[in-house]
Amino acid sequence: MIDSNILKITALAASLALAGCGGGGGYYGDNSSTSTDSSSTSSSVNVSNITLTDSSGKIVTTVSTSGVTATVTVKNASGAPISGAIVTFSGDNMTFSTTNGSVVTNVDGVATIGITPTDSTVTGAYVLTASASYDGTTNTNTANVEFSKTDIVISNLTLASSTLESGGSTLLSLVINDTDGNYQNGQTVNFTTTCGSFSDASLVSSSEGNVATTYYAYDAEGKLCSGSQTITATPVTSTSNTQTASVTIETATATSIVYTTTDEIKLAIKGSGSSSTGQIEFIVYSNGTALANQDVTLSIKNAPRGFSFITEGNTANKIVKSNSAGKVIVNLYPGNTPGPVEVEATLTSGFSALSKNVTITTGRATQNSFSLSVSKNSLQTDIDGDTATITAMLADRNGNSVPDGTVVNFVTEGGKVDGSCSTSNGQCSVTIRTQNPRPADGRVSVLAYVEGDKSYTDVNGDNTYTIGTDKLTSNIGSFFRDDNENNTYDSANGEFKYDRVLLGNSQDCAASTFTQPNIAGTCDDQLAAILRRQVVIYFASSTATIPDASASGSLLSFNLYGNSSLTIPMPSGTTVAVTPTDGTSSNNLTCSAELSSGSTPVANIASSTYYAYKLTGCAVGDSFKITVTAPNGKISNEYVNYK
Repeated sequence: MIDSNILKITALAASLALAGCGGGGGYYGDNSSTSTDSSSTSSSVNVSNITLTDSSGKIVTTVSTSGVTATVTVKNASGAPISGAIVTFSGDNMTFSTTNGSVVTNVDGVATIGITPTDSTVTGAYVLTASASYDGTTNTNTANVEFSKTDIVISNLTLASSTLESGGSTLLSLVINDTDGNYQNGQTVNFTTTCGSFSDASLVSSSEGNVATTYYAYDAEGKLCSGSQTITATPVTSTSNTQTASVTIETATATSIVYTTTDEIKLAIKGSGSSSTGQIEFIVYSNGTALANQDVTLSIKNAPRGFSFITEGNTANKIVKSNSAGKVIVNLYPGNTPGPVEVEATLTSGFSALSKNVTITTGRATQNSFSLSVSKNSLQTDIDGDTATITAMLADRNGNSVPDGTVVNFVTEGGKVDGSCSTSNGQCSVTIRTQNPRPADGRVSVLAYVEGDKSYTDVNGDNTYTIGTDKLTSNIGSFFRDDNENNTYDSANGEFKYDRVLLGNSQDCAASTFTQPNIAGTCDDQLAAILRRQVVIYFASSTATIPDASASGSLLSFNLYGNSSLTIPMPSGTTVAVTPTDGTSSNNLTCSAELSSGSTPVANIASSTYYAYKLTGCAVGDSFKITVTAPNGKISNEYVNYK
């Protein structure tokens, strides 16, 4: 029986059809027909009433949401079928099986097209129009269409197997009908489950309303399911008509555990100022699938003294459970001693895995492992922008690199220096350049400082500083930039000063030196300190100063300075040449000079200003020209007579 709430087509009885339009029994429509040229062509193209059939070919007066097939026959005035006529169907809330709603008649003059409601929830009456065109002539017929919703139900929801092993699968099938038991094709069904996944979670019913998918006993992330799980099938157009099925899944068994941390783990020593914790990870598997809620015993196989894991201070074995992703995440807490770390994770079945590439290496910078170096130490002060690189190198008391990102600060007496740099692999660099201010003596003090630890002797061997037991080897407190290089802080000179708050008990300070400036009376018995190192950069003139050149015997010697104060060498890269002039040709000797002391060009790290040349074949009356060429091309000459 056809539901009266289904889409209905009302038509005039065949006995009321107009004979001139070719109407006959078995068609449904209002039998109205129009022509574009009634005076000459209306009888040339005739469109029959519109007939609707369901998927089984049965003529229907109602249409479900699965759709119908609309059929018309196009004939000429003689009643012969017209082949090749274009028939265009149109109507509100109607979706046609061709994109433009048009089809071509076959050899029998028949045109068919599929129709479904655009919106299956819409009800009411609409007009379906079929317009046929052939050889310039058009004729039209219409039918009144009524829409109403069809109720969809699920039948025969079946699992091929209702009991599965862990990670297994089974075929799930069902049939889509209407409430009268008619198969319904083209209906969308969605599948959900309390745990698991599907090969297709949304499918459209096909031949005889059939729908089939595969259920998997694990979710999209690979999590295994176990126990009783519910599968639900829901028609999109009738969400209240759901059907469910239950499947029982065997509990998974852990078959392996794997250490899955790929990066090398380097932990800083406790109290180093760097990160004092780390994490490693294991994953439990059952036949290649991550397995949750499994007991895993964690134990320390190898670690330096003071190391703890899981919770800070714990060194005992502990049983933990894998999380929803099968992971076991282990917190690591370093102590004060460097060394390798191995953590073992063991399943109840006996399978185990060891951590790899985990070590405790890094501590705070220490004073006796702090050094400065320069790419060159004598710059041209005559120009702005001559540069040198200053590199700070730091290590902890065990000779390991300090934590990456340790910040070293810099201040300078003259020129301009970068204010800080951050270490990578225990070192970092800044640039100093020539510009104002330029100290009169050409000697520029550059001070670097960084947070760290004082140097000490570990008397009790526990690798940590113990007040009253261990001995500070070079106690440091507040400090300053020693601009006049007298190893003493001179406030009247405006020297940079770093004041440090005294903590703990007052202690004697180590003697102040230029490389390690220190202020007496500011030291305590604590380990923490501001470390410091100092270097001198020369701001040298490009004009050479040679105050004391002399030549006699087998030696030509002189001091070469880059300032009139005679305190610094020439700029790095300066070249020096000595040219003899033989003024005694009558003695049959040739005067020559060979460098025996000094450097040409002036070394990047220049310290000595003394130059010596070995003389051969020289006599009174001979002379020498000393030519000094600065990096900027400035030439200075000095002449010396042999005595």
